[in-house]
Amino acid sequence: MAIQKLAQGGRPSKGPRHTFVVKPDLARAEKLRAIMEVLGTNAVDYLTPLVAAHIDSIDLEELRNQETLPIPKAS
Repeated sequence: MAIQKLAQGGRPSKGPRHTFVVKPDLARAEKLRAIMEVLGTNAVDYLTPLVAAHIDSIDLEELRNQETLPIPKAS
């Protein structure tokens, strides 16, 4: 008898992802937990769109091509 693969529950994969760990101070961590509890969501689903929007708002080429400030060297 062939082994059948059972259907697995849960949401479909969103594709490859990378994990970043952040360490907010305790007051912000407690507030974040309260927000997630009120909204009935988890940290990944709540924070991912916020971080993605911030990353998308940054012009990487502009960031890389910043000029140095014209500060005279102290002698």
